[in-house]
Amino acid sequence: MDRLKSIFQSIDSVDVTDILVVSVIFYGIFFLLKESRSFTALRGLVAVIFTGLFVWVIAKVLALTATVRLLENSLIVIVIVFIILFSNELKRALTDFGQTSIFRPFLQTNRFEVDEIIKAVSRMSEKRVGALIAIERRNTLRPYVEVGTPLDSRVTSELIRTIFQVGTPLHDGAIIIRNNRVAAAGCLLPLSENPRLSKDFGTRHRAGIGLTEETDAVTIICSEETGNISVAHEGKLERSESAESLRAKLKALFDFEEEEDG
Repeated sequence: MDRLKSIFQSIDSVDVTDILVVSVIFYGIFFLLKESRSFTALRGLVAVIFTGLFVWVIAKVLALTATVRLLENSLIVIVIVFIILFSNELKRALTDFGQTSIFRPFLQTNRFEVDEIIKAVSRMSEKRVGALIAIERRNTLRPYVEVGTPLDSRVTSELIRTIFQVGTPLHDGAIIIRNNRVAAAGCLLPLSENPRLSKDFGTRHRAGIGLTEETDAVTIICSEETGNISVAHEGKLERSESAESLRAKLKALFDFEEEEDG
């Protein structure tokens, strides 16, 4: 008991400040991951950390030198596990930070033929042709491009509608637009594992959402069953009721007006 009392008596204002800073960092991490599919893993990791801290305090009180050293040296392992588990979320956080207004003058935003895409999607919606279009932003989509069929073609409504025409070899996959070019078609995208998604969503919608959970890309999905057009970003799906609403959504996401004015 005396040892425990001496530990608490040794805590000064610097230690309190240190604890507050760590608390703010943990709060920020929780806020970042609270809606991600890794949140459950984060809670488990935090439980392990607090259990380790509790055991460390007990070991300190009982003067268990080996146990104390073991727990203190395991910190690097926890950091490595954290980086591995939450690599996608950390990448997204850094991307979002880099897109703030402070850094925007130093960055270039990918441009693409929005009118051609809207024209193609509107036509496919009328005819209920299923389609999945992924547009690269800051995070590279090269790994997904490499598993598809390379095209490196100009973005045109005709090309997009031809690719997704039922019966063509590439119509089941996604097309990826990079640097204002159709980089590849027939690309396979990661499926979302979010349990809160509607069971009515098929593979195309889950793939469109899944890519935006792992990158900052924007995907446009045209439903084969209903003809509905949806836009996915940051793991969320929003329906566009018309070509005008789709245009407004894309402009908001890609800052078109700022680029055109600037």
